[in-house]
Amino acid sequence: MTDGSGFRDGDAPSSTTNSVSGSSTVGAQAGTVHGDVRVYMVPPGATPEERFEVGALHLEGNMPPRALELMNEAVLRPTRTDRMLFHWLLALVSGRSRDELTTEQTRQLKEFQAGPPAAVHDAWTDGLRVVLLLLNAVTATEDEMALALKELDALDRSVLGRTQRRMILRHLEQFLEGPLEDQMWRRAIDVAARGQQAGARQDRVWKFFEPPPIEARARGARPTTVPADTRLRAEISRLALVAWAVYLAIQLTLNGRLEVLFGCAVVLVGGLLGLQRGIVWNVTYDHTQDGSEIPPGAFARKVEGRLRYYVASYRPHGLTSDQWLWQTADARFSLLREIVGQYSYSRISIERIAWLLRHEATHLKRLSGGEARVSFRRELRVAPGVSVRGTLGITAVVGGCLWATVAAAGVDLLLAVGTVLVVSAGTTGYARAWLAMNGDHRRRAAETAQHAEVLAARQAAFERRRARLADRPSDAELAQWLDHDRKLLLDRALRHYRLTASDVVAHAFIETPVGGPPNSEKGKTAARVPRGPWRFRKYQISVFLLTADGVRNLVSRLNFETGVFTEQNRMNYRFDVVASIRVDRTASDEQKLELVLVDGTKIGMQMAEVSLDEDTTHGVDESTESVARLTQDAAGVQHTIHVLEGIAAEGRAWVRRTGFGRSQDGGRIASALRDENASREEESPGRTGTATDADLAAARGAEVNLSSGQDRPEARPAQPDPSPDSPQPGADPKTT
Repeated sequence: MTDGSGFRDGDAPSSTTNSVSGSSTVGAQAGTVHGDVRVYMVPPGATPEERFEVGALHLEGNMPPRALELMNEAVLRPTRTDRMLFHWLLALVSGRSRDELTTEQTRQLKEFQAGPPAAVHDAWTDGLRVVLLLLNAVTATEDEMALALKELDALDRSVLGRTQRRMILRHLEQFLEGPLEDQMWRRAIDVAARGQQAGARQDRVWKFFEPPPIEARARGARPTTVPADTRLRAEISRLALVAWAVYLAIQLTLNGRLEVLFGCAVVLVGGLLGLQRGIVWNVTYDHTQDGSEIPPGAFARKVEGRLRYYVASYRPHGLTSDQWLWQTADARFSLLREIVGQYSYSRISIERIAWLLRHEATHLKRLSGGEARVSFRRELRVAPGVSVRGTLGITAVVGGCLWATVAAAGVDLLLAVGTVLVVSAGTTGYARAWLAMNGDHRRRAAETAQHAEVLAARQAAFERRRARLADRPSDAELAQWLDHDRKLLLDRALRHYRLTASDVVAHAFIETPVGGPPNSEKGKTAARVPRGPWRFRKYQISVFLLTADGVRNLVSRLNFETGVFTEQNRMNYRFDVVASIRVDRTASDEQKLELVLVDGTKIGMQMAEVSLDEDTTHGVDESTESVARLTQDAAGVQHTIHVLEGIAAEGRAWVRRTGFGRSQDGGRIASALRDENASREEESPGRTGTATDADLAAARGAEVNLSSGQDRPEARPAQPDPSPDSPQPGADPKTT
């Protein structure tokens, strides 16, 4: 069971520990790319309006920097609409605080706040008015703030209005301040609690990480195996027999043996017809193709391992895995040769044919129970047999030949000898060639029929798989679910520390994918759409809360498929224990963060590694730098770096500077910091900004014991850590 915030029962934050394992990584190059999705593609020669539409999709996918870049041209034109301005304003402030805006962006924001509305009005005018009211309400009176909130709640009356309200609550979270921030936060949490599991999340998220199945294929009939000399021998033998039969008929006619000629003809024709219809063609498995050697190549080894896994999983009742694998050894290697031959040259991931391997494993199980008709055997051979009618036909042909020979001997002994030699040689040569050609023809017919039946069964399985994945969620849906998860985790931290949203000077997230095998039996651990960010099955999310008393760091692991958090650890430290933050950027624009405390403790956080190849680009012109940047934008990495660098560089001075305006009671946070600094200066006059040995000792005393999870004595203890279920003064009493 989980509570409204996605935590399992009993997962409430426990005693503070310091084992922050934020350095886990995932090789995202092993993930899935949905090449059939083109939502983030800018068409060649796109107009400003078309670029805006793609930018709006980037905003929905939680990539505001790229969205802003695409929207700028259209928004700055005189023909812009209120819808364009609505999206542009949200992209400008999304995931940012006011001090993160550039001078030019600040100027543009003020112009739009004070300037006239757009020239063209549309259904988005109400939403734009609410955004402007909220942006202006930060420094407005209580009545003006109440009006802005009333207008915001009024948007809930229509479908479009609900979309606008959801977007406003989603993107204005970090930009607003003071009591207005608290009011907006309560509304945002209500939306997140209702939306976290909406849209059948647990039944659909896993489908995003499944690669699209590749089309069904089956090995067709092998080409003819009859050599040309066999066909030539058949023709020569047939012509020789016909020519000699004509010569013999003439000789018998000239010698008055018409009745013998007629009788021999009747017997031979009847015997040949009976022999032709009496031959039985048996289609059997070609045992010469048996073998337990895996075809060469990495793809073949992966297919063999996955097929072995599925066959062992789908076994008849009463058999162990080893027993069933032993019984199906020939079947597995026959299927292995076929599947590798059909797909090895397509440069595809093994995951794209996983549906086929499961289908064949299930077919083997059904075959053992008599529920399936088509055998696993794909290499066929045809062996002739003779029925009773065929035996009678052979007897008649032999008898006719002997009768003709005796008749020829009565005419001329040499004629009889010639008849024996020609008939023996011609019949033997023609019979062998005819059997080979007819057997090959029937083999091809059997393989053609088998191909059609096997392909039809596989096509049905392929269609079932496609239908199963038909409601795969979009990238925008995943971004929205992840945003709900972040908000609920942040709310969990606020309630645990008995803080309101306006008590926090700034907050930031670090999202790192949880490591593990890139391929699992259920699919991939990472996936994305072309020109989109990587999404992961599991995340480790670090939440940093900056308050007047210091930094609160909550680390939790998220199962993105279910939306369930598993608590890991927490850290609390003062600003003056942060020694530095190191940001390493690779040539491919990947970033590694390392927060260093004064006692030498290092907290490492590494973004996902990004590597692209032909299988993950689907012909789209992308670079590792662009994909890494989009992934970091979606995770809000730049805002986090801004916050952590501010702490490391300026400490309390940064909090004092950004703390003004966070509340309407005269700068409560900034005042608290000024009072604290003043008292310290009185105690230590003439003190400079350089840390002394006493400072370092006090800082170390304020840190958390990383190895044992127990607190050391603190010179200035932070706020106590109450139970998350205890009442919180000044905070929203409703838990989600």
